[in-house]
Amino acid sequence: MSHSPTPRTVRAVVIAMASALALLVFVPGAIAARDPIASGITDFHLKRGFQRKLDNLGVQVTGLGATNVTGKKVAMLVGGGKLDPTDAQGFLDNRGGFKLSLGKRGVPVTKVTVNTAKRAVYATIAKARMQLGSLSPFVNAREGFGANFKATKVFLTEKAVRRISNRLGLKGSKRLNPGRVLSNSYSAAQPETVTVLPQGSATLDGNIPTLGKFGAKGVKVPAGITAVAPATKPTPTSFQFPIAGGTLAPDAGAGTVRTNGGVQIAKEGGATMKLLGIYADFTEKTATVELEILPAPPFPGAVPRASIADLVLTGATVVADPASRQISVQNAEATLQAVAAATLNDVFNQPAPEPPPASNFVVGDSFGKFSLTAQAQ
Repeated sequence: MSHSPTPRTVRAVVIAMASALALLVFVPGAIAARDPIASGITDFHLKRGFQRKLDNLGVQVTGLGATNVTGKKVAMLVGGGKLDPTDAQGFLDNRGGFKLSLGKRGVPVTKVTVNTAKRAVYATIAKARMQLGSLSPFVNAREGFGANFKATKVFLTEKAVRRISNRLGLKGSKRLNPGRVLSNSYSAAQPETVTVLPQGSATLDGNIPTLGKFGAKGVKVPAGITAVAPATKPTPTSFQFPIAGGTLAPDAGAGTVRTNGGVQIAKEGGATMKLLGIYADFTEKTATVELEILPAPPFPGAVPRASIADLVLTGATVVADPASRQISVQNAEATLQAVAAATLNDVFNQPAPEPPPASNFVVGDSFGKFSLTAQAQ
């Protein structure tokens, strides 16, 4: 006889599921992610047996485009891809390629992709896309913000050797055999942006003249400007926000770093504005927040995420340390955008009487100096 679940049972199941999900979210390994790749190299060192076979056939190996061939070494430049530097899982797209030539016949091998997740090498062989080879188990190591990895053997696939042999006109015992070892494979790659771990903090040192404008509008400074947990207020005019994650280029030229908590600004007898979840967008050079303006009505309550400030890196100090995998941005200026200035005036100029014109916020007013130290995975 079956029984319908009671409300208490349902609640218990929901709590258990939520707890399990929370554990998954906070498992350190779950943080790892594949970073987009900016640069790197892939080298194939042709195995002695394969090189001897080519020499006996009279087949020449030459580089194409960005690839250099020196002796047994085929050196390609990485042009893109995604790679998790903690375990080298992902793929690398390489530029150029190489050509196998026999007399007037030639087989270009281009668009070579090394895929560690599938332990395979893909390429376009004489205009046909296919798997060129399979990788033996590889070993990997960290290299600053990036990683390198090496497989001792690349085994040629049946489809690849058939196409190469046919295009070169190889017959009988001269044909290449599937499973033959082409080379080893060594790759090293550096990321365009790194995955930022949820640790450390960002700080905002408030601009004194801007804080004075809030004071002229009826906000008790500094007591009326407070931190929203888990953000803190180390000094009367500065705020500290825990870093929640994100991405960041080693030169701080791209990526978005997310923070938790926020800032609350309360006017005595007037409105309260909360600036929550400050995101530093280094691609657009802006800071975005979610706003909450109360009481609602007359104010709108929750406002979707919007850009409120420009991040000015001129004069800021950016330091990337590959050894510790940390990126530090110190003393970037956060300046008010037009819509943000108008919103602050609209909210804090109420109720009547209107504060003095000199207290009005204008485009370019400084929120303060913004700094952070991000820890890459």
